[in-house]
Amino acid sequence: MSDARPKRVDMHFHVGLLGDEHPHWGRLAVAYRRRPTYRIFLLYAGIDADRVSDRTLRESALRIIERCSMDHVVCLALDPVYDDAGRRREDLSELWVDNDYVLDLRRELGSKILLGASVHPFDPHFRDRVKKYADAGAVLLKWLPSAQQFNLADPRVGRAMASLATAGRGGGPLPLLLHVGPEYAIPTTDPRSPSYDFLSWSFWDEMRNRLRRRARRWHRPDPGAIRRNLEAALASGAVVIFAHCGLPYFTAGALGRVLEHSDFPVVRRYLERSAAGATGPGRCLADVSACATPFRQEFFPEIAKLPPGSLVFGSDFPTPAFELSAGATEAVRDFKAMLEGHLERIIVPQDNLVDVNYRELYHAFPGHPMFTNFSQLLP
Repeated sequence: MSDARPKRVDMHFHVGLLGDEHPHWGRLAVAYRRRPTYRIFLLYAGIDADRVSDRTLRESALRIIERCSMDHVVCLALDPVYDDAGRRREDLSELWVDNDYVLDLRRELGSKILLGASVHPFDPHFRDRVKKYADAGAVLLKWLPSAQQFNLADPRVGRAMASLATAGRGGGPLPLLLHVGPEYAIPTTDPRSPSYDFLSWSFWDEMRNRLRRRARRWHRPDPGAIRRNLEAALASGAVVIFAHCGLPYFTAGALGRVLEHSDFPVVRRYLERSAAGATGPGRCLADVSACATPFRQEFFPEIAKLPPGSLVFGSDFPTPAFELSAGATEAVRDFKAMLEGHLERIIVPQDNLVDVNYRELYHAFPGHPMFTNFSQLLP
């Protein structure tokens, strides 16, 4: 008898490779390994900084996935930079992960792991590679414009996005997981490209940009051209998932607009229009990955107002997750662990990080369909 219940899916889970054993499958650049965020990710993944290798990174990811309560986990690849001439430039990427590595992970755990493929829109063989990985079971395509160094207003990006409307198995859409808003986890080697992830550009964005040294000023986005690319893709039937709802990470409210970029208002309009059928045959969604934090908790009331069918669950592992709803029992348990010398317990949850994300968001949004919505997109 088949299990017809809706499947719970973590559709935003990062994997990585140091590059010591499998340099053909990915690499963490030396510059990336010097960053504080790298150390934080290792801490949350439970990996000793002195023991990092392809083997330990693989074992950690497989252990988290195998033991979590999700039915499926979408592991994300990340294509390296391709320059304007269509040349693959791994040297310009601080972090990249090959699609074939995720397929190799899937051989370990079977269908619990799903492929979140990544193909750079400037790759001359874009369509062929997308087809290859769609045929291999890819359930979405991942883009991170700032780290991959491409402009969302570029016509090539628009054409690639529109082609995804029929790139899935059976000729249906292959959803695009598009990072929008500020990005702090995966840096770019180009000082101009952090704003490539932005759908909008405000007065305060312009003021902050003018305060930067001229050589390090960010590219000024063209929101009109970006909107035209998105609208054309949606008119073709594409499915676009805006990562993190386009939220800022550290700030909220009126002061937040001054200090940090936010694409949440733009994402909200797309979701509302899509829910009303105003985006043509295409569809807009947003994920709530990396939202189980004290910073983004302030946005929970606004997230709750978004169309319920437009939200999907993701953890963004190994991005920090916080036990926002921890009660007295958990506090006592953590206190005892800290007395025994485990000071990391002040901020690092003891439980499986995917399940911590699920538990905290379910506590904030009980009964919400976001936890099973992505299963409706699966072939």
